[in-house]
Order: sequence, then structure tokens, then C-alpha cells
Amino acid sequence: MAKLPPKLQDQLIKLQQLQQKAEILVNQRIQLEAQLKETERALAELDQLEETNAVVYKSIGAILVKAKKEKVKEELDDRKETLNMRIKTIMRQEERTKKELEEKRKEIQVALQQPQMGNVGGGFPGPM
Repeated sequence: MAKLPPKLQDQLIKLQQLQQKAEILVNQRIQLEAQLKETERALAELDQLEETNAVVYKSIGAILVKAKKEKVKEELDDRKETLNMRIKTIMRQEERTKKELEEKRKEIQVALQQPQMGNVGGGFPGPM
């Protein structure tokens, strides 16, 4: 097989980098969604407690600390809001990365379909 031109090699490297970026974003989104579900479960459990003065504990590092139900609920609501915003941001980044991936794939496809003319100027000038 003939050696690929340097420009095409660069495009392939950029394609691989975009694929890696897309994978990282997907993994980050999955982790954030798992944290969001956990937060929502904790909020649901708090909502089931009938007493406002119910004994509640929250985790701080490796220990559990007694806390007020309303304070814990407020913290969890804030965390839920933050996680939702982060998930939306990651999803937008994912979409942009997917678009870039498609564009790069198309560029590479076009470059691979063009006849190899060497340094001689030729081919059909104009839009594709």
C-alpha cells in the first residue's frame, strides 16, 4: 500500500483525537447521570420522611454526620441543579464533537477518493 500524504496523515490523527474526545465526553456524561440518579434517589427518600425534625445523616468523607433534613434537602437540590447544568454542557460538547467527527470523516473520504496525482496540478477545479 502506498504511503499516505502528510496532510491526510494529519487528518487521520485529528480524527482519532476527536474520537477519543467523544469517548471521554460520553464517559463523563454517564458518570454525571449516575450521580444525578443517586441524588434524585436521596431526595426521594428525604421526601418520604414525614417529620421535619427526622434524624438525617450525611456523608462527609469517611464519616456520617447528623444534619437537619431541610439543610440536606437544600444541598441535594443545589447538587441536582449543578449536575443537570453540567450534563447539558457535556451534551452540547458531545454534539459539537460529533459534527466535527462527521466533517473530518467526509474530508478524509474525499481525500481518499481523489486520484493520487503527485505534485502535478490536475483534477477538476470547482465545488464538490
